[in-house]
Amino acid sequence: MPLELLSPGDRGEITEIRHCGGCAGSCSPHSHGERTSHHHKATATRAEEMGLRVGKQIEVLKNDGNLLLLLVDEARIAIDRKIARTISVKGVAA
Repeated sequence: MPLELLSPGDRGEITEIRHCGGCAGSCSPHSHGERTSHHHKATATRAEEMGLRVGKQIEVLKNDGNLLLLLVDEARIAIDRKIARTISVKGVAA
C-alpha cells in the first residue's frame, strides 16, 4: 500500500521505492527490461538520500494530507505527499 495512506500511529516496513515521482508512477526500479520514455541517473532517490530504504521500519507520527512526519531509526523525517506516493509499505504489528 502507498505510504501516504497510513494514519498517525500506524507502523510499516518499506517494501518498494519507485525511482521517480515525475512520471506519474509509471516508472519503477523493477521494469523487467522495459524502457520508459525518459532516462534516470543511477543515483539514489530523494527518499533514499533521507534514510528511507527498503526493509526499514517506519512509524507515522503525523499525516495532515500534505506532509507526513515519520519516525525512522530514532530520527524524525518530514516528507511531502509526492515522495510518499513513491514509497510502498506493508503493515507490521506494533
